[in-house]
Amino acid sequence: MLKHVNDLYSHVLKTNSKKRKKDWNLILDRIKNQVTLRLVSCCQIASKLTSHYKVVTASKARRFLNEGGHRYTQESILQSELRILKTLDFQVTIPSTLVYIETILEILGYNEPDTEIKVYYEISLKVLEIVYLKFSNIYNSLFQIIVQHQTPSQDEVRSLCQVKSDKLLLAVSVIAAAVYVTGFKSDKMIECLHLITKIPLEDIVDFATIIIQMIIPNEPLPES
Repeated sequence: MLKHVNDLYSHVLKTNSKKRKKDWNLILDRIKNQVTLRLVSCCQIASKLTSHYKVVTASKARRFLNEGGHRYTQESILQSELRILKTLDFQVTIPSTLVYIETILEILGYNEPDTEIKVYYEISLKVLEIVYLKFSNIYNSLFQIIVQHQTPSQDEVRSLCQVKSDKLLLAVSVIAAAVYVTGFKSDKMIECLHLITKIPLEDIVDFATIIIQMIIPNEPLPES
């Protein structure tokens, strides 16, 4: 949606029309009216990417929209999907943190058959939601641990950017936090996560501790 709005705004700026403000207001109204359709289209695309047997088809999307009081034809719904794909330059298969979480938990389940994978998965989803809701606070706290002073050097800034984009580190830390919340011995799980991903134990502990403290204030993670 952000890229879609930016593209439309750039298009209006490039026009020589004296009614730019009026044109933009009309576009905003159209965007607002189409938000629900765009959200449903995103769900459709996501359902197809997961290769799940319950794919959200255009007919299902149409029925859902109609029940909500939105009248769209199947052709409009297909066009909405295409609009989203074109806006994103068809770059929709970039692995998300959730993909890493699912993959790591599958490996854990294979290595440790008695592990409560379904429980950890459900809690990991909730923990991940909290992480994204408190994204800036969590990474600022992590950066304070890494840098340990107020003015980071250029190399440290680059390192911090790499950490922020490290989805594997985020995934294992979310799982470690989720395991801790369940009451299971997190030190054993952190060791397993380290063996699977080769991420240093202290990095997992530091990040998971910050996440847990955001969920349960003043609650430190036991050292592994």
